[in-house]
Amino acid sequence: MLENECITYAATSRNEVCGLIIDGIHLMRCVNVHPEPERHFRISDTDWMKAEAAGEITAVFHSHPEAKLVLSAADRQAQISTGVEWWLASSGQLRKFRPVPHLLGRRFKYGDMDCFTLFRDAYHLSGIDIPDFDRSTNGWWVRGENLFIKNMALNGFREVTLANIQPGDVIIRRAFPESDPCHAMIWLGDNSVLHHEIEGRLSRREQFRHTWIKLTHSVWRHEQCSSLDLQGVFDDISAKSL
Repeated sequence: MLENECITYAATSRNEVCGLIIDGIHLMRCVNVHPEPERHFRISDTDWMKAEAAGEITAVFHSHPEAKLVLSAADRQAQISTGVEWWLASSGQLRKFRPVPHLLGRRFKYGDMDCFTLFRDAYHLSGIDIPDFDRSTNGWWVRGENLFIKNMALNGFREVTLANIQPGDVIIRRAFPESDPCHAMIWLGDNSVLHHEIEGRLSRREQFRHTWIKLTHSVWRHEQCSSLDLQGVFDDISAKSL
């Protein structure tokens, strides 16, 4: 199995190992030519061209010798430039990451790049995959359809109190007092949230405003919250400044 081959390869070195996945079925092992291979990796142009000649490069693989199963800031910056999945091995596990855009500075497009997309991608980078859901019909938030609340309950989230909120929990709030709960925000700790509010505003991290308390409908925690590694979010945020 290809995933097991990657994990086995990672265990052969105390440095970061790397390779390219060809056609989704073959691992081409590459030489890590980075001057600091214990902390970083780099695939040579020669290896990259050899892989392109062999087929389609469908993913980039590398390992973290330390126990860190999320992409670093440098990883995220490089991943976006490649535009393909990145596979990461660490501590005998393998995780696959989609090439999602950076979490900060996104332009809002309802149903494609909105608050749920940001929430889903942030969880993906932190180790938990949340399925997307159909929200193509505009205006559901004033018709009593409660799509967000139904989706949270169906996908492994349980409600907790605002008083017991912890980093990684998801705040669902109303856009205005009469609307259904229709906006998702991820609590990052230190009174800050990550969210993407409305068209015309970029996705951002900011302080949780006092005026939002009355608009807050509920707070949700995933059943696998213990495996949620928000370092994946923080490293992506750091990648924007590299």
